[in-house]
Order: sequence, then structure tokens, then C-alpha cells
Amino acid sequence: MGKDKVDLRIRKTRKAIKEAFLSLIQTKGYERITIQDIAEEAIINRNTFYLHYVDKPDLMDKLCKESMEKLNVCMNLEVNDIQEMNRDMFISILSETFKVIEADIVFFKAMLSQNGHPNFSMYLKEALKSIMLSGIGDHYPNQKIKIGLEYIISGLVGVICMWITDSENLVVEDVVEQLSEIHFHNVLALLKT
Repeated sequence: MGKDKVDLRIRKTRKAIKEAFLSLIQTKGYERITIQDIAEEAIINRNTFYLHYVDKPDLMDKLCKESMEKLNVCMNLEVNDIQEMNRDMFISILSETFKVIEADIVFFKAMLSQNGHPNFSMYLKEALKSIMLSGIGDHYPNQKIKIGLEYIISGLVGVICMWITDSENLVVEDVVEQLSEIHFHNVLALLKT
């Protein structure tokens, strides 16, 4: 029972640090935030911060990895063979991706804001590329696949970033439907070759 209390305190502290960090990114900008700023905003001691994170880049890295792991789970829905992928599966994966992002929209908006992490969209692109390539295996060295995936993923990340920064005015279902129209046959044709 004592362990559960510790786990709950740790989760609450990490949540407070994350919320403080994201709030400070919006007001101060990533580059100007100090550990002291985060500690004061989270109402914790600096030493408490260091019990959880090495430094500000470690905090950023862990938050990014946490978000990308959630995306990884939703994108790796059970598709045993790329040949079996159909439009409904594709739409389901895109819909789940947007749901995961929407559940953590504050994080994504902060990271993509003018004050956010300067390379976050590139980080997101590389993470999505890694997730998508995990199912392809040894076929990636093919130059045609490399170019096609780069093009498709760059476009997908661009649309995701556009939706994140303007999520109030863009309906997820409409975005997913349009993406599936644009990419579905192209993605499958590329991956099946």
C-alpha cells in the first residue's frame, strides 16, 4: 500500500512539472526557461526536479518520447501484412493518431508554438517515420521507397502540425477523410512494391 502512495506522488509531481514546463514554454519560451522557473511554477523544490530529470533537455526528451510512444501504440494496430491493409484500416490508424494527439494537445501546441522546441516538427517527423518503417523491415533501403516515404511523412506531419495549431477550426474526421483520399492508394502502392 505504501508503494502505491509513492507512485501516486511521483505521478503527481511529474504531472506538475510537465504542466509548469508547458505553461512556461508558452509565456517564456523554451530557451529562456530555467530549472528554478520550472520548480517555482510547479511549486516544488529544485532538488525534487532533479530527482525526476537530469536537466531541461532530459525533461524535454522524456516528454517527447512519452508522446511518441503513445503514437507508436496507436499506429501499430494489428496489421499482420501490409498487403491486407485496406482503406478502413488506414482511416482507423489516422483517426487513432489524431485522438492520441488530441488527448495531449496542450503538449503538442506548446512544442509547435513559436516559443516551443525549435526542432519539434522534425522530431515528430522522424518519430513517425521510425514508427512506419518498423513494419516495413528490410525494404527501406530501396531508393524509391525512401523518397516516397519522405514525401508522404513530410506531408502528414505538415497536416498534423496545421491541425494542432488550428484544432478549433479543423474537424478531425474531415482531415482524416481528406488524408485518406490523398494518400491511401499512394501509401499502399508504395509499401506493396
